[in-house]
Amino acid sequence: MRICCVIASLGSGGAERVLLELCSAWQARGDEVTLLTLDDGRADFYAVPTGVKRRPLDLASRSMSASDAVRTNIMRVSVLRGAFREAAPDAIVSFTDRTNVLALLSASGLGIPVVVSERIDPRRHHIGRAWSLLRRMTYPSAAGVVVQTEAVREWAEDVVSPSRVAVIPNPLRPVAAPALPAGARDSRVTAMGRLVPQKGFDVLIRAFATLADEFPDWQLTILGEGPERPALESLTQSLGLTGRVEMQGRTSDPDAFLASTAVFALPSRYEGFPNALLEAMANGCACVSTRCDSGPSDLITDGENGRLVAVDDVMQFAEALGTLMSDANVRSQLGQQARKSVRRFSLDTVVSAWDQVLSAAAPRRRMAA
Repeated sequence: MRICCVIASLGSGGAERVLLELCSAWQARGDEVTLLTLDDGRADFYAVPTGVKRRPLDLASRSMSASDAVRTNIMRVSVLRGAFREAAPDAIVSFTDRTNVLALLSASGLGIPVVVSERIDPRRHHIGRAWSLLRRMTYPSAAGVVVQTEAVREWAEDVVSPSRVAVIPNPLRPVAAPALPAGARDSRVTAMGRLVPQKGFDVLIRAFATLADEFPDWQLTILGEGPERPALESLTQSLGLTGRVEMQGRTSDPDAFLASTAVFALPSRYEGFPNALLEAMANGCACVSTRCDSGPSDLITDGENGRLVAVDDVMQFAEALGTLMSDANVRSQLGQQARKSVRRFSLDTVVSAWDQVLSAAAPRRRMAA
């Protein structure tokens, strides 16, 4: 099968990593995979799998006005349409909201089925009035719409026919480092994600501040980069946590932290399907997460393999953290159950689910064995 995948860039986000894992799996079994990105490819965080045809389209320039945006997007559609013609795929797979709209517009009339995937909760993640309208207009032409959780299925079924909606979670990548037992782990709370308001790191820092005096040997480490760094650094300083909170920036080796950290925290205000939480659980971390509308509840059963708390509730988050920080036995129990519970998200299982969607989208095309 010839599959053409499209995404905005190969930056450090979870959507980019998941799409590359799918590309690699399809190519390895003999499919012909072309990967298009809207950027110029100069700022890639991830490497393209061997054998996957990569084509950066250099279409990521910013628009300076509304009229400029219209012209820019007309140009993007024209170039992307030409790339689809050249690739001549049996199916197109597009990741992330605005890119999905462009892909559907670009493929219109070409006779190529397009499967689009929402990678975050569209009920909470606002993409602007114009893009939201375009999404409502274009998604009905999609051969398939993939969402990550049952919570988002209802939204998708209000946009397209329910028969074309599929729920497929993210795959669990192989864990690189052996997990340490709870008693041998560092006295550290680790969090990971882009430094943006969505991720709620301000809540985590405030929660940790209420515990800092009680647990003087513990550190908070935040992995990731983003526009909220100055505000989070200022908050850290104002709460007297200088030296207790480390902001490490991006890392290409998260397992080096997750395999040795005692507690993992996900304070997000909303999510799609949180890769960071999935990876922390696979590394045997005792995890505390907010109970977002989509994502964490698909991974954690409160009290069995982790802890779930209310969104934006500093004291609840602090209470859950404090319970884990004070008891290595509880951390060990939750961490062991976490590792077991995420085995169901294997790459083979996820690829098989995607294959079913592609087979339905292009029924006359035979999927590779």
